[in-house]
Amino acid sequence: MSDTTLHLGIDVGGTFTDLVCAGQDGAGWVTKVPTTPDDPSVGVMSGLAELARLRDEPVRALLAQTEVIVHGTTVATNAILTGRGARTGLITTRGVRDALEMRRGVRERLYDNKYKPPPPLVPRYLRLGTGGRLDVSGDELEPLAEDEIVGAVQTLHENDVESIAICFMHAYVDGRHEARANELVLAEFPDAYSCVSHELLPERKFYERVSTTCINAFVGPILRNYLGALDASLRDEGFGGALRVMKSNGGIMSPEVAVREAAHTILSGPAGAVAAGTFYAALEEEPNSIVMDMGGTSFDVCLIEGGIPLVTRDGSVARYRLMLPILDIHTVGAGGGSIASVDAGGLLEAGPASAGSTPGPACYDRGGELPTVTDADLVLGYIDPDYFLGGRMALRRDLAEAAIEEHVATQLGLPMVEAAAGIYDVINAKMSAAIREVSVQRGYDPRRFTLVIAGGASAVHACAIADDIGIDRMLMPRDPGVFSAFGMLQTDFRHDFVRTYYRPLAKADAAAMRRGFEEMAAQGAEILASEGVDADGVTHQLKMDLRYEGQVHEVELTIEEGDLDEPGFAEIHRKFHETHESIYAYATQDDPVEVVNLRVTSAGETWRAELSAQDEGAARAVAKAHREVYFGHLRRLVEVPVYDGPSLIADQRVAGPAIVELTDTSLVVNDNFDLECDRHANLRLARKPA
Repeated sequence: MSDTTLHLGIDVGGTFTDLVCAGQDGAGWVTKVPTTPDDPSVGVMSGLAELARLRDEPVRALLAQTEVIVHGTTVATNAILTGRGARTGLITTRGVRDALEMRRGVRERLYDNKYKPPPPLVPRYLRLGTGGRLDVSGDELEPLAEDEIVGAVQTLHENDVESIAICFMHAYVDGRHEARANELVLAEFPDAYSCVSHELLPERKFYERVSTTCINAFVGPILRNYLGALDASLRDEGFGGALRVMKSNGGIMSPEVAVREAAHTILSGPAGAVAAGTFYAALEEEPNSIVMDMGGTSFDVCLIEGGIPLVTRDGSVARYRLMLPILDIHTVGAGGGSIASVDAGGLLEAGPASAGSTPGPACYDRGGELPTVTDADLVLGYIDPDYFLGGRMALRRDLAEAAIEEHVATQLGLPMVEAAAGIYDVINAKMSAAIREVSVQRGYDPRRFTLVIAGGASAVHACAIADDIGIDRMLMPRDPGVFSAFGMLQTDFRHDFVRTYYRPLAKADAAAMRRGFEEMAAQGAEILASEGVDADGVTHQLKMDLRYEGQVHEVELTIEEGDLDEPGFAEIHRKFHETHESIYAYATQDDPVEVVNLRVTSAGETWRAELSAQDEGAARAVAKAHREVYFGHLRRLVEVPVYDGPSLIADQRVAGPAIVELTDTSLVVNDNFDLECDRHANLRLARKPA
């Protein structure tokens, strides 16, 4: 690896595409460009051109030096949200094709009988049942009806499907029926994208398995086409390195694995922010952190405890069940582009509808006429219209004022500035509620966590949110606007495997469980080897899903291989009772414990970007300007100093109120906080003593 070797992190968001270029010496370049929703690869290539301009070289020279590109994409997510995925068919066991529509049979809103579930991703006439059945032990009750499989494929082909999901009852125990059905599908319809449940999710719970398999089939062809086009564009410009894709579990994978397991990219972009948050939690010795990432379209929040982000398998996207391991990220429609409006009852709302990058907020002067959060921030003085994106994009304050006046102020009978403050308050309340969702409502006291400020818009709102929740410490990385893209350069390869093993723990077979772990670990090692990971850099983490007999939900427990040798699995019992009590505040050690699933997480080490430390210096940055900004808790304009963020040096302190401007954001420090710059140029905020 030469000194010129570069690594790129690219995050395609709803409004902006963020890029980070990092070298081995710690030097880095960052930029962001508008996202191109019709073809995100166009925005990616535009961003690469801007990076090359910053480095004063052609794009081909930049890509020729690039060894790895790690890409977070919203392609799969947008396909689900818009319903514009591949035309998909389902082949399943006769008699259960309606499980996809019946779901769990439980109302999402218990007291709202008019709240309908979303339409199935696969309509009923494209869900075909066929003969063949295994029992819960994997024994064949009825042979696979191969002629019916062939007939189903022909029917689906005639109905112009692009993708076929295959999900049979009890395939998680034995996948031979699904494997044979897949062979018949590809023989009859070789151009089809096919997905079998026992390879994607060999786990009990039929509805969750069929839903996850259909999601994968629905988005797979879309992701395949996108990654193929992006890879071709990169190769045409001289890229000879490796393209990697961010996973929802916080790891990365090769494009080949991503296409096969496309559902793993549903939270591809937001996962990068969590990876970055984990990095900064370790760097700044803040193991308990809440990462808030406010971009142009959405607000993502995730809790990190003890340096480890929370992971869930009880996820969904657009109310479609997805039972894959994903980072426990809570998302609401609250971004800089969130549109403000007054409803029929005279209530002010902001979001979830967004102006996106096209036409964008009114102040972008791209045809947008509706007021957004960014317009309000501009009117309140938090954003310098001449220094947006470091001065690369000028904003029109007059257009922002006109939009707020027409659509909010006039309808509420308020002065225009008060209406803008109302928009600011409403969006802050929405984001505070999201933070409480991942903390207070899950038993965590947010006051013992550090709030990590990420995303291009978070810094404007962070102090107000911290005041609302009672958080005393905040950390803003030096490039918060490209936080997710930076996080993508802090990730390892990671693949999760599961096998259902349903037994009372006291009667479990240690040899059988060990064999299951070994087979999953071997599968992980094989995939990692195909992705170019050396065997020395591979690790395997063993886990079990356990519960008390009769419970519905399981507790995931990390174990050591030696725990399987303990008489009566005493150490596993002890760990389970302890973990159960920490989560649910009780443990019944006399009740029998059941094993439900065995899990293995296989990880492969990769190169990681580092942050360079600042050189010591005696010069202190001084305010470059002063301007009036509106502080809602004071209900008036206040003249505050404005500092140039990159000029702040290690240990420099700034007393609030103040504004610190960086090229990709503006940090609004209210009068309740003081700021200090650390040796990595990160900004730490602490509440002033009472």
